[in-house]
Amino acid sequence: MKKKISVVFSFALILSMVILSGCGCSNRGTISYEVRLEVWGIFDDSDVMAKTISEYQKKNPRVKDIVYKKLTISSFENELMDALATGNGPDIFLIHNTWLPKHEDKLASAPKDNLSANQSDIVTAKQVHDQFADVVSSDFVAEGKVYALPLSVDSLALYYNKDLLNQAGIAVPPATWIDFDSAVKKITRVDTFGNITLSGAAMGMSSDASTGMGKINRATDILTLLMMQSGAEMINPQTRQAAFADFTSTTYKSEASPGESALAYYTKFANPAKAEYSWNSLQHNSVDSFIEGKTAMMLNYSWLIPQIEQRAPKLPLGVARVPQNKDASGAGLDIDFANYWGYAVSKNKVQNQEFVAAAQQSKHAYATNDQRIAESWKFIRFFTMPQAFSSDSAAGAGSANFDPADEYIKNQSKPAARRDLIEKQKSSILLSPFVEGNLIAKSWSQPDNLAVERIFDAMIDNVVLKNESFHDALDQAQNAVDVILRK
Repeated sequence: MKKKISVVFSFALILSMVILSGCGCSNRGTISYEVRLEVWGIFDDSDVMAKTISEYQKKNPRVKDIVYKKLTISSFENELMDALATGNGPDIFLIHNTWLPKHEDKLASAPKDNLSANQSDIVTAKQVHDQFADVVSSDFVAEGKVYALPLSVDSLALYYNKDLLNQAGIAVPPATWIDFDSAVKKITRVDTFGNITLSGAAMGMSSDASTGMGKINRATDILTLLMMQSGAEMINPQTRQAAFADFTSTTYKSEASPGESALAYYTKFANPAKAEYSWNSLQHNSVDSFIEGKTAMMLNYSWLIPQIEQRAPKLPLGVARVPQNKDASGAGLDIDFANYWGYAVSKNKVQNQEFVAAAQQSKHAYATNDQRIAESWKFIRFFTMPQAFSSDSAAGAGSANFDPADEYIKNQSKPAARRDLIEKQKSSILLSPFVEGNLIAKSWSQPDNLAVERIFDAMIDNVVLKNESFHDALDQAQNAVDVILRK
């Protein structure tokens, strides 16, 4: 009798262990809950995400539906913040690479995998550091927590008109600002009345200069790049105050701070008294002028390539890495400037009662908020990171050879964020300058990117249009940024 009892007890124990192993505590057991995810984007139509969504649902049967919604960039942030405030926002959404300081309280960092046996993190800071360009860790990782991941990173590059450079006897695009100055002087043509008939480069004015004329697209990014290349600290890491007008430890003996030197360099292209004069308020905006063949060079991002190819298919377009602040001996900093978006997860969301009822009908529970966050992050991991990191994330079996990020950058012709894909794109004639720029790209912790842009535009206008000194214009801008930082 004792032997029979022992056998029955052992069988019951084994049975209970088998049941527990399939209750959702394992990643590959029965479905213990289900979830429906909503993704908000800006630039891509729903068909761009269709295959990624389909493949992921094959891999993860817990995710019953993934809905993608495209919004307009002009109203995106306001609509997103309003929706998140009521708990009715998306599960996954794009954030600008400068938004983490401003919206961190609304974001859920990558949590531990609630279904893995060892409760490992879904995405770790080290994985982001190893797999992505360095700027991604700087922008989206804080205190060891991962808050967003991008499909693509964009950095500034030099657009140039091959014919105009050839006609000026310039065999290769300028690699340094010294070369850039020389090229501008060779190319620019000014008539006897002082009108610029051919501009060597779209530089010198703000992005809101005058009433629609002479605007430089992404002027504030170009100025920030010059500041960083000059050695300016945009934010003091100790005081968390703006510092781009200050001297640094390596420049305190100079006549001008790095920020002041950068502002003087940028605005000289709009100063008729300078040899590099090549821009004024009578020019068309920089993008139009370049497409019209009236401007030889400009700095911009990769998103502009399709627009140029559509509007001016015969334009002899060339793209090169952004010029660097190097002296004749080659000494100087290698820096580019990044401007891009990444996918993040909302911290809280009100449960949709229709979804809860549908889950109950299928005899499953609807996901808790923590489970929703985990499943959202697993989907982000799936479409941004190498597939080896998602091999144990689900119970189904999608295509093992499908890499959503690889498909995305190929189909959309965008520069990669991941290091392995950057390596692949180095052979691309038009995209290689951007991906190589991504490897040296930096950004800075802006309190409000749109407000900072307005402040920097005003700083440029104060010098070019109001004849303020570089020092005064820079100090005013720094004080204005500090006001925002203190809010």
